[in-house]
Amino acid sequence: MKKLIIIISFIFLIINGSYYKETTSKPPPVQYKINPLLLTDFSKLRDTVYTMKNHIVEINLTTHKGVVRFRNGKKITFPISAGTKLVEDGIETREGLYVIHWKSKLQYSTQFDSTKLLYWMSFNGGIGLHALTGNSYYKYLGKKNVSHGCVRLSREDAEKLYRILEKGTPVLVHKGESAVVVEFGKLGEVYKYYSYKELKKLIRERLTNLYHGEYFLKNKTKILIDEENIAASGLPIGNANRIASRQIIPPDEIYLTDNVSEIDKVKRIFYGDVITNSNLFYNRQLDSLFAQR
Repeated sequence: MKKLIIIISFIFLIINGSYYKETTSKPPPVQYKINPLLLTDFSKLRDTVYTMKNHIVEINLTTHKGVVRFRNGKKITFPISAGTKLVEDGIETREGLYVIHWKSKLQYSTQFDSTKLLYWMSFNGGIGLHALTGNSYYKYLGKKNVSHGCVRLSREDAEKLYRILEKGTPVLVHKGESAVVVEFGKLGEVYKYYSYKELKKLIRERLTNLYHGEYFLKNKTKILIDEENIAASGLPIGNANRIASRQIIPPDEIYLTDNVSEIDKVKRIFYGDVITNSNLFYNRQLDSLFAQR
């Protein structure tokens, strides 16, 4: 009887291969999604500094346009004519972040035959915003740079700006590719205030972080500027074309609340308003790969 059982068992093993057949059913598919922040193009990201003044001036040397932004959201746009080497003894108006250091309704240029400079607003030593007597320069406003170095405005625009712009108002001079922007500071927010020497070094470091994709890892502080910590020589504004389109996002900033749109999530990352939520999806493998790029 024993022999018969052994023979039957042996035949069963040969036919079936094993008592435990491997299942052929497929495992359920893994459900996952890629965190949208990892796919975000951060090439539009800019390093932001803040002012408690009520206006911000931007001068675009390429479009020959100036803009005054008001704290309440209002804007004034005006044509300008900046400096150029093409005129005798002329220099190009230098890009940078400046502030208005002093004002005078009438200033005389000692370098250029005591030319009258109307509604003078200095932001870079001997370089400033101003108007001239006569109308011959009006035809170049908004069209061509013909100044010896300053930023020329019409008398109407210069008078208007002179009335509203206070000492310490930021003046951002650029050619459309500034990696730095200025925004209005708010009461109740926490800002860091540095000396000019410290600030100049820090801005260069922050720009390097921006170029290398490490902006969110290292640029944690909000910087405040005014007439006391920006010297006449100004601050560097970098080159937006060098900004890394992919920025490393720290884990604590990837966990953003789930009931916020993806656009708002990115905005909150930009402005440092991070909300943590442990229920959010976070793919460590994908984020690790991202961090190594």
